[in-house]
Amino acid sequence: MQAKTIEPGRRSGRVTVPSSKSIAHRELIAAALSGAEPPVIRGESKDTLATRACLRAMMSGEGRWPCGESGTTLRLLEPIAGVMGWKGEFVCEGRLGERPRMPFERKPRYVVPGNVSSQFVSGLLMALPLADWDSEIAVEGTLQSEAYVRLTEDTLKESGIEFEKTAAGAWRVPGRQVYRFPGGREVEGDWSQAAFFLAMGVEVDGLRGDSRQGDRAVTGLLAAIDAAPAAGAMLDISQTPDLYPVLAAYAAATGRKVEFTGTERLRLKESDRIASTAALIESVRRGEPVRTFGDHRIAMSAAVMACYAHRPVAVEDPGCVAKSYPAFWDDFDALERSDP
Repeated sequence: MQAKTIEPGRRSGRVTVPSSKSIAHRELIAAALSGAEPPVIRGESKDTLATRACLRAMMSGEGRWPCGESGTTLRLLEPIAGVMGWKGEFVCEGRLGERPRMPFERKPRYVVPGNVSSQFVSGLLMALPLADWDSEIAVEGTLQSEAYVRLTEDTLKESGIEFEKTAAGAWRVPGRQVYRFPGGREVEGDWSQAAFFLAMGVEVDGLRGDSRQGDRAVTGLLAAIDAAPAAGAMLDISQTPDLYPVLAAYAAATGRKVEFTGTERLRLKESDRIASTAALIESVRRGEPVRTFGDHRIAMSAAVMACYAHRPVAVEDPGCVAKSYPAFWDDFDALERSDP
């Protein structure tokens, strides 16, 4: 896809965001393990299509399992393959092969680092009920992005899977269980994708106000940026790292001084998001084309900055948004624009 030039100016209108990618991954897997109808996913992304393709290949006995660039696909399905004894190879694209992995071992107790990826915990939680042994999962240090694990717990409960959360914060998981997920329903809207339009000041439909998605915190974080004093504010995003590019872009575009903490894992994403977000902000300030580094969140954050800019913003490789939000540019272009 050729570079996209975005005219500056505020946007207005309404947008219906896609289904939650995080929930969709989990429900696709639970439905497949239950033999149930898959969930209905609005605005399906490359990542959830990768989970579908990977599940199909794994469960049909194929030896190559295509997970695209989806870290969630890889980290949720790798321990399931280990528990089930399926033989094959995960085929990774882009930077996925360089991102942290946790090879599965058959043992009664697992200790997972809390500061790398909560997906390691979620993958074990989804896999170990299928094992022929009982297990325990413990976290070393503070578990970051804990809300994603709560989404996994919700899917397990809906599937009839039993587990016990201990006072020490570990999970005890009985083995020899059977998934019974009720398939066929529509997945709720994605707060992570809504964040870009909320930062533009656009009305967003399709969201649940009582959602368990951690990125629902975006409304409070945007308000905190708006309220930042002249001396600046400090925001901890260790529990919502995917929001960093859009929050940093919004703060820069609106002239707020904000220091973000809890950013260590951002270097392990689709791009080094500390470096790529800094490059985005600097490019917009200089009026230079924005390099997305193939990162969907950088491309969409560029659209946010364009809403507050005074000159056009050119975005290279805008098609990378298909990883999470294929219709993003269509939805963005349908909004009303006012001159800056």
